[in-house]
Amino acid sequence: MTLFRFLITLLLVGLIGLGGWVAPCEAKSKRSKYSVKPEEVRRTADRSLLREWGVGLIIGDPTGVTVKYWQDNNTAYEFALGANLGVAGVGVHADYLHHVYVFEDTPEAPLYMGGGLFLGAGDVFFTAGLRGTFGLTYMFEEPFDVFMQLSPNLAFLPEIDFFFTFSIGARIYL
Repeated sequence: MTLFRFLITLLLVGLIGLGGWVAPCEAKSKRSKYSVKPEEVRRTADRSLLREWGVGLIIGDPTGVTVKYWQDNNTAYEFALGANLGVAGVGVHADYLHHVYVFEDTPEAPLYMGGGLFLGAGDVFFTAGLRGTFGLTYMFEEPFDVFMQLSPNLAFLPEIDFFFTFSIGARIYL
């Protein structure tokens, strides 16, 4: 990897991660037309107020189990553990997510973005790095949601590498 490609990759991942931390601060400082009122979430698919923990399946990279914990109406933590289908191994990631309710007619379908860490291991390799995440989730009236997400990843181990992963999945809320 050339130095120029490395610097551009580092800049992109840094901006993605920074976006996940800056967006919640902006949401707290002023109420925009994209922030949702708690009663709207309660009326649609109340994940963060009554049902905080979601458990389900994720298909993509990794393919396995996913867990989501809602901290409040706009922020959540998402974890996944499963098999990496592209290589023989297992992968795990943990993300901090900020949800933005941009569709005024459909507040149960927020977009989200955030950042986190990933680890992967197999018979002959170990990898670790940072990841950004951009996605869309749809929360049904029942304690259930579906999602899809695209994640740019910057691996630091065993060498510096940049790649994208895509996944879809569903969770039931407990």
